Amino acid sequence: MDIKPTSFARGVPAEERNGFYGIEQDLIEGAGGQQIVAVVTYSVDEIVQKQIAGEQYPVVKLTHIEPLHVEKDIAAALKLRDSAYKTRTGMNALDLGDFDDDSRGDS
Repeated sequence: MDIKPTSFARGVPAEERNGFYGIEQDLIEGAGGQQIVAVVTYSVDEIVQKQIAGEQYPVVKLTHIEPLHVEKDIAAALKLRDSAYKTRTGMNALDLGDFDDDSRGDS
């Protein structure tokens, strides 16, 4: 069976597990393309199998999103992300200072 790219279930976690809930005004005031670093947890509750096509793929469901607001926590999270990226791809993350390249597809 051919394994295809991951699919993401629609929607975001409910308000108590969605750190963006209740900070809408802050998000509006801070709009302008700056990325927000967050810790995201997820589960894989479903695997889709297409027997005729001989394909299967996991469906990821976001279970918690928690934006980080403390500079030290943000720096630590980015360091962990970049280390995981290097482990997964064998490549170093680009050091672009304040501008973080999101073309890699990871968030």
